[in-house]
Order: sequence, then structure tokens, then C-alpha cells
Amino acid sequence: MNNVQRFLLIGVLVEEDRDRNLARIIRRNLRDTMNPFEMSDMHFKQLFRLDKISLINLINNVGRVTDRLGSIPLHLKVLTTLHFTATGSFQNPVGSSSWISLSQTSVCRIINEICSAIADYLFPIYVQFPTTIDKKNSTKKGFYEKWGTRGVIGVVDGTHVEIIAPPVSDLEHPPFVYINRKGRHSINVMLISDSNSKIIGCNARFPGSVHDAAIWQTSNIRNYLQEEYQNGDISAHLLGDSGYPLEPWLFTPFANAQENTVEANFNRQFNTVRNVIERTNGILKGRFRCLSRHRVLLYHPIDARLPIVENEIEYRENDINIDPVGNNILQLGRAARNAYVENNFL
Repeated sequence: MNNVQRFLLIGVLVEEDRDRNLARIIRRNLRDTMNPFEMSDMHFKQLFRLDKISLINLINNVGRVTDRLGSIPLHLKVLTTLHFTATGSFQNPVGSSSWISLSQTSVCRIINEICSAIADYLFPIYVQFPTTIDKKNSTKKGFYEKWGTRGVIGVVDGTHVEIIAPPVSDLEHPPFVYINRKGRHSINVMLISDSNSKIIGCNARFPGSVHDAAIWQTSNIRNYLQEEYQNGDISAHLLGDSGYPLEPWLFTPFANAQENTVEANFNRQFNTVRNVIERTNGILKGRFRCLSRHRVLLYHPIDARLPIVENEIEYRENDINIDPVGNNILQLGRAARNAYVENNFL
């Protein structure tokens, strides 16, 4: 029996031996009556949405950035958090599971601790937009090999995560700013995906009433792409739907394109490639059910420290967007898209 098999049987933690770069096994006295690592692989993944090896790696990574002190073992904290996010259940049923046996108060504290550690420390490591030449070329290659599109480094879209309405008495976070176009309270999350449905950009700071285009306007990724364009890199493009502004670094479909034209051909290929972001959203909400509209997050937006934007901003192709040096970005975007079509569809 190898070390990994022993781990799966006794539910221990693996820590890296910094001197020898090996793994050593540390036995833990579990507080519960059941060892979750003794579950079948299928049952384990249903409960935690990760396989056992991936979860071991997550525990190790969280352990490097969070305090391991306390009566509750770190692995139990991570398992509890994943069980909650995977099922979208209430905290009491999560804590009452036979292998957890924790109070609702403890579960609440654990979820906040582990989610904060992941968001503050692990998120910047694993969610990275390609900025080096090698990473840009690798990302472009992925889109080209799958769909024959050139110069695409990502697909952007917004998805709504529903939340409970803030109290009417909350003047700092009034409920109406979280009401989206479907009349539900939500957070509008901007996601950017590569060709393999890997998330390479995310912005979850805005209420549901804020339009996708307004979130994009405040994005650090947009600022980066604009700077790169002004420095001479005109070969990198994101794809976004008609809710986004047409820019030289962000292509949107042609409006009212006639059949059997190069514009229509562009739109067809565009829609095919954009399916990757729809698939990414589906995978994310299917794997972590707490994000699904059928499992409304029972958290107040204050906990997320969301800034309030009271006026929804919507950009259309007729709007004029001027960059810091006085250029009309819409005109530059049209010219860049037309050049792309001429080079790839004629």
C-alpha cells in the first residue's frame, strides 16, 4: 500500500518536506464518527466536487496561507466549506453531517475563513490573465486549434449569482441596486474564459443592476489591454456579446449582418467560439450549486464589501467612448474589426 492509499484510508494531511521535497504522513484524530476519505470516489466527488487528490492539494495550499491553530482540523474546515458550496445547502444541515458534527456558528465561521483565504491568497495565483508573450501565444493557440480563430485570448461574459435581498433599512446597501433585469436580487459577475473553459479573469464586485458594459469599463483587464494596444500590440482580442462595447481589443458581433456576407460568416464563427464562456458558466454553477439560481446565497452583500453603483450604465454602438488621448474608441474598434474580417474571412 503506497502513501496515497494510506492517506485515503485514514484521512490524514500531506505536507511537503521542504528539505527533501518529499511527502510525509501525519495521522489525525478525527473528531467525527466517519472518515470522508473512506467514501467511494464517486460519492466523494458528489459531496465536495473535487477528487481526493485535488482536495489534498487544496488543503495543502490553504494551509500555507491560513492559521492552523484551533480545535477544528484544517482538513475538516476545507471539507465543510466545499460541502456547503457544492450543495448550496443551509449551514445547519452541513454541520449536522455525520462526518462533520459542527454547530451552525462554527460552520459559518469556517466558511468565511476558508473562502477568505482562497479569495485573498489563492485566487491571484490560479486565476491569471495572460500577460507574457508565451502565455498570450499559448492562449491564442488554444482558440486557433479548436475553432480556427486568430488572435483571440479570451471570451468575456457576465453571469448573475442570486442573493437574498438586503434589508430595506440598509441605507449603505439598498436592495434596489441588487435587482437585475429579471427582477431578482443578484451580484453580476464578469468572467473571462480561455478555450478550455479555464477562468482567467473574474470580477464579482458589482450589484445585479450594473450592466456588463459598466463592469467592463472599470476592469483592470480592460485597462491592461488598452495600454498594450496603445503600445503597439494590435493582435490580441477578447470576444464579447452585444452587451459589451466594440473596442479594438474587444470584438462584438456585427448588428443586422446580411446572409452570405463576410460579416455573417464572422458572426457565425464568433457565436461558435463564444459557446466556451456559456459552457464555463454552466460548469461553474453546476459544480458549485450555491451559485445556482435555485440555491440563493444567504449572505449579505456587506460581507463581500461590494461597492454600490446606483445608476446602471449601458453602452451601445452609437455611444461615443473617448480614450485619454482623445481617440474615439468605437471608431477604432470598428476599424480593427473590419481589418480582422478582411484578413480572415475574405
